[in-house]
Amino acid sequence: MHRWRAGYLNELYLLLYRKKVVMFAIFSAILPVLLAISLGALQPILGLIAVSQSFPIEMLTIYTSIWIPLFIFTVTGDLFPNEVASRTLKLALLRPNSRFQVFGTKVAALGTGIAGILIVLGIVTFICNLFAGTSANFTDSFHMFKAYIAAFVSMFALSALFIFVSQFFKSASSFMVFSLVLYAAAKIAPFLMSPIAAFSPASYTDWHMLWLSQTVSAGKLLTTTLFLISSCMLFLALGYYKFDRKEV
Repeated sequence: MHRWRAGYLNELYLLLYRKKVVMFAIFSAILPVLLAISLGALQPILGLIAVSQSFPIEMLTIYTSIWIPLFIFTVTGDLFPNEVASRTLKLALLRPNSRFQVFGTKVAALGTGIAGILIVLGIVTFICNLFAGTSANFTDSFHMFKAYIAAFVSMFALSALFIFVSQFFKSASSFMVFSLVLYAAAKIAPFLMSPIAAFSPASYTDWHMLWLSQTVSAGKLLTTTLFLISSCMLFLALGYYKFDRKEV
């Protein structure tokens, strides 16, 4: 456990030292503020409430559809293909760590990064609501918290898929390009063949909206929850299988 904790902290430190991750964190905090200011400036023209109580959920939908997937592609490329190309993965395996520990700490660091972005987004949008005078009550705050937890589950399932995909690449740039194409194809595919949507983790980026709906049954929520958890377990297991047999 001590070695796993040390490896996990090491991966977190490595993430924080990457300029791309720092820029993602900064822009994750700035984007909601810029959008709130823009909506405030357009309020007299549009005649709408600039920042409503649903502002944190609206921003969450944007982040889970575009921003966090970009973060997942970038960080996954750095954690796996880039370390193979730069031979730093071999150094990690020279330590008294098993491949399972190395793989697990990288996955945990990525999950922590996703959670960090969601926490930053939730805090910033909540502050924007306070300044706009549209702060939510306890019930709305609970629904927002529930939506952010659901968003983390769906984003982690998506990251598990691309962690598996990354094991086939030895270059971060080629993985990034392929991931963008694959993600775009996965988002378009349900419009061409609707049955695909039920079996694609990329179709659940707005899964948190189901938890806010009053018409969605508990059975459907349970089914989709089990599917996302199963997807995490399946793709992480396949990813580790490839990682364990990777020549570095």
